[in-house]
Amino acid sequence: MNETSFRRTRAEPRNPRLALFASAAFDLIVPLAVYYILRQNGVPLLTAAIVGGIVPVVRTGYVFARYRKIDGLGLFTVTMVVVGTAVSLVSGDARFFFAKDGWLTAAFGVWMLLTLFFEKPFFLHAGVSIARTKRGGAGAEVWERRWDTEPRMRHGLRLLTVVFGVGMIVDAVVRVVLAYTLPLDDINLVTTVQWIVVLGGLIGFMACYSRKHDLRA
Repeated sequence: MNETSFRRTRAEPRNPRLALFASAAFDLIVPLAVYYILRQNGVPLLTAAIVGGIVPVVRTGYVFARYRKIDGLGLFTVTMVVVGTAVSLVSGDARFFFAKDGWLTAAFGVWMLLTLFFEKPFFLHAGVSIARTKRGGAGAEVWERRWDTEPRMRHGLRLLTVVFGVGMIVDAVVRVVLAYTLPLDDINLVTTVQWIVVLGGLIGFMACYSRKHDLRA
């Protein structure tokens, strides 16, 4: 292995799919497990929720420490978690703590839709990152050049951005409603399952649509 290959191995994960599943496990399953383990051992509800919510922050810190990089979404997520946790501690409102995840997904959905008014939408940038991980800088350049030469690609990436943006906002509305109507100890489980279903549906649509319209990076 030459020096360039060694630096690249240290700079980014080798398997993007494995990294994605690991991220999902830490951000969804592990916090839920931590929450219910703590609750079964008599830890107060808000304290258990906050401790479980720290897990994604720890994962983001680990990724930064190991690969020396942090994406804008990761930084945004950590910021929202920290701010939401601080407000929850000050107010003592457990329902607000659970509802803050809805505000997070709503903000992300709105941001995705806003990128439609810029020169390049969210999914073009996402595709560039994926292509760079899979095929290096040359692959990323090829992917980005397609935006300038293929009207069908531009339409497809804008459509995906709309679908994901609207999906995030709808998920947020449902999540906030659940946070203020369900019994407190049921909120974490129900909203986590809801998010898995919504995210799975969005990713499934993206995979089918991208395959059909040649939009895989």
